[in-house]
Amino acid sequence: MSRAAYQASLAALKAEHPWLDKQVVEPAPGHLAVLAHFVGQCELLMKPADYRHLPLFCATNQRDKLSLRVELVGASVNRDRALLDLIEAARHSAQQHCPVCSAPVIGGDANAGLGVRCKQHEATIGLFAEDLKRNHKLAVAAGLLPAATKPEKSVRGEPLDPSIDDAVHALVQSLPDMKPPAAAPDQPAPQAPRATPQIAFLDAAGLRSFVERHRAKPDEKAKRAQYIAERIRAAGHERRKLGELPDDWTELIEDFQRDFPNFAELAEVLHDHFALHAMGDGRVAWSPILLVGAAGIGKTEAARWLAARLSLPFRVIDMASTQSSSPLAGSESFWSNSEPGVVFELLAYQPLANPVIVLDELDKTDQQRQYDPLAALYTLLEPRSARDFIDLSIRDFAIDASHVNWIATANSIESIPAPLLSRMTVLHVQAPTAAQMAHIAQQIYGRMRAESPWGGAFEPALDEQVVDRLKGLPPRSLGMTLKRALGKAARAERCRILSEDLPQASCEVRRSIGFTAVVSKPA
Repeated sequence: MSRAAYQASLAALKAEHPWLDKQVVEPAPGHLAVLAHFVGQCELLMKPADYRHLPLFCATNQRDKLSLRVELVGASVNRDRALLDLIEAARHSAQQHCPVCSAPVIGGDANAGLGVRCKQHEATIGLFAEDLKRNHKLAVAAGLLPAATKPEKSVRGEPLDPSIDDAVHALVQSLPDMKPPAAAPDQPAPQAPRATPQIAFLDAAGLRSFVERHRAKPDEKAKRAQYIAERIRAAGHERRKLGELPDDWTELIEDFQRDFPNFAELAEVLHDHFALHAMGDGRVAWSPILLVGAAGIGKTEAARWLAARLSLPFRVIDMASTQSSSPLAGSESFWSNSEPGVVFELLAYQPLANPVIVLDELDKTDQQRQYDPLAALYTLLEPRSARDFIDLSIRDFAIDASHVNWIATANSIESIPAPLLSRMTVLHVQAPTAAQMAHIAQQIYGRMRAESPWGGAFEPALDEQVVDRLKGLPPRSLGMTLKRALGKAARAERCRILSEDLPQASCEVRRSIGFTAVVSKPA
């Protein structure tokens, strides 16, 4: 297709759909038919208000792939989800057609870094007829493509004189060797920048209904409803972003294994999830995980470390002190002091919809109470039902809580209901060995030096005698013990900790109530 024909096709498409006139519409020539079908499907989801307030629409070509971005004004959650489905269908359909001539191709993947061309155009550069001809001539002149073979007969069917070709061949052989320079080895094509994944978080109409319903109520409740709505709009209104994996996520897994050597099974599970999502849109996501192990071995600290390195919001909920499901799902709106739960606040008031929430000491929850503290988890830990989670204090609209990254901790699984266990991946975490404790002690000491203004005054590593005395402590106690020892060293104006700086009572008592580290010594 020539550039003139391409421009005429775009003009015809905009004439048929006038609202496209002020939008960015620059697809590949071979994707025009797919785009025309997509625009028609989009209009079925639009309302008159969408035409008065033009939607955001952008259709471009990125590395022979159809790139689409559409946003309807004031769209409901269902319409937004339907639009996302249409976009995915259009992207996959475009990958099944050559971007140059629209010929069908096999094996196109919308998640691949590069589009697929047909056999006729797979070795060509450019999209339009003029560019293809010019680039082909340049490639032949540079020796990158073979020259077209000369026909043996003329257009009238007469045999051509071969002596002419022989003369030309002899002339070429007499010329000095002018071979083009050797081409550099093929380099992997740079990946196109990936768009930040987004979700339809709530129904904007439901949020407006919530505010309007509270206007007639007493001043305090009306102001509270307005405050909630303003915070939701400030965080992204009806849409939310998803936190993404860092480019060096494999190194992050290695760092986690180094800092938490007894959490090898958790590292393997996370590695699987991260590798899977890195092939897609790069979101940070894992299935609900239950870490089972002795108290004080670092279960909550491991979750905190992950949230910090992944730059995700983080919250710990103490399930042992929870008396009902209101901390998770909010309290009923008929109570005068009704408040939203932690899940609603964490999702509605900040821009990322995949925070890390830790359910600490899940096995110590008192389930004999009138209001079961675990009731909300049956909905929240199931992705399908969590997509329409309703906080009890705000029943006017649902929010999408299906992207929360859950980590629960427990000392045992005996008191945890079986239906809840079936919703989680149960990992048994062993207490660290003596060798691992030595490594953990050095890691905690190094982290304390790096994060404190006085850290540079102390030596970069602990003495072996000090590490040997710390081996019997649980990771939870290491920080407190080291802090006191550093204080004693500072009082003595020393730049390193000595074994006598360690609190004797702390080492002995905590060894008896924590785990027991068995160290085999030669007789």
